[in-house]
Amino acid sequence: MNFLLKIVGVILLVTGLVLAIKPDSFGKFSTSLDSYQMIEKRVKWGILIGMGGFILFHNNWVSWNVLATALLIAITFGIIIARLIGFVLDGFFTKQFYWLLIEIGALIIFGLLYWKQRNS
Repeated sequence: MNFLLKIVGVILLVTGLVLAIKPDSFGKFSTSLDSYQMIEKRVKWGILIGMGGFILFHNNWVSWNVLATALLIAITFGIIIARLIGFVLDGFFTKQFYWLLIEIGALIIFGLLYWKQRNS
């Protein structure tokens, strides 16, 4: 069962990365999108990146509070990775940078919660 979870995690992670790099893989967008909107289209695939990383690297399936916090960390980290991919491919925008700072702040808060729950 653990091996099957690792395979699913790798599939989700790779699929999320591919779709974050090329978000129009399932079809062309109906309207022309500017670079800011393209970054937002890439960010939603960060959830797959996070889920894949969560399944791959999390191994404590007993405690629900640790499980939920680890899932929030993984999804937030996946969204950050997808946003950074968007910065590289579409350009840098101040408003997108503010979103990145908010996500990093959330990641720090979730990390502190995870650390506190693991040590108690």
